[in-house]
Amino acid sequence: MTSLTVRPTRCLITGATGFIGSRLCERLDGAGQQGYVAMARSAETAARERAKGRAAVAADLLVPSQVAAALQGCDAVVHLAHGDRGPEATRRLVDAAVAQKVRRFVHISTMSVHGPAPGLEAAREDTARIGRYGNDYSDSKAEQEEIVQAAIDRGDLPAVILRPTVVYGHGGHFEHQVIRQALAGEVTLFDGGQGVCNAVYVDDVCAAIDAALVRDEALGQAMFINGDDAVSWGEFIRRFAGLVEPAPRFTDLSSDQARRYWAEHPPEPVGGLPTRVLRKLKRLAGWQPPVAPWPPLGRVLRETFPITFTNDKAKHLLGWTPKVDFEQGFGLTRDWLRAHGHLAR
Repeated sequence: MTSLTVRPTRCLITGATGFIGSRLCERLDGAGQQGYVAMARSAETAARERAKGRAAVAADLLVPSQVAAALQGCDAVVHLAHGDRGPEATRRLVDAAVAQKVRRFVHISTMSVHGPAPGLEAAREDTARIGRYGNDYSDSKAEQEEIVQAAIDRGDLPAVILRPTVVYGHGGHFEHQVIRQALAGEVTLFDGGQGVCNAVYVDDVCAAIDAALVRDEALGQAMFINGDDAVSWGEFIRRFAGLVEPAPRFTDLSSDQARRYWAEHPPEPVGGLPTRVLRKLKRLAGWQPPVAPWPPLGRVLRETFPITFTNDKAKHLLGWTPKVDFEQGFGLTRDWLRAHGHLAR
């Protein structure tokens, strides 16, 4: 197969106002090659997108009629949105896309479908396995990817599945978490920061999404989107924490001790809507959850990560390669953080 000679005419982007989605829209605006509609959760947010000169629509992915209306005139989908009822939302979007007979569906999954602490077999797509790990985010994203893959296997959906790794830059969660700690005066690391940080700059992820919209070779395939050279979490954390003045103190923690604590005190599950409502009512009545003496288990597992994900498959099937190494990405992110006032106390 060869690449499509004609781009999709109009692409619906779910999660268009999130971290990756907003950057994707900025890059598509700059390139001027791909027509799209930014999907937002509220009419107010959609109006703000239209004020930027973008086509935008407000729709709830859990309401089939709204999803169908949002897809009108679209022949492609980039699915970035994720919420508490992610699998149900993804199922409804897939059903609508099948009914609309879209030419391309790009599903943004995550490396986390292989669990918060995968083994060496997960480093390559041909040996990595998707399962259930008792982790709300991993399990939800795994189920969503399976929904898309099932539609591919039935021959109903021409789709590509991308699994980004640790995405940073332009307002990413990971560097902001470090900056918040640094602004508070203390930054923690686990085991000296030896864990593997599979860092990939957000613009490289956006470039992979764009390639997935036009490369027939990638149809039906799932692949990691990762930088060429992994860095340690110690390097990632120290570089971003070092942007804050005065310099914070660094505290090295034992991951073994943290794991033992969380094994004895399992974190409360996020749960569905009834659980969240009950928890909110308890808080309004004055209840506060106990303060744990260790950072969240998710951080422990993430920052002691054992493997580096390959990006060979994405390079081959997408004709894509990451353009921004960590040194460049750090510099670009530093400039963005300064310009947006995120480094000031």
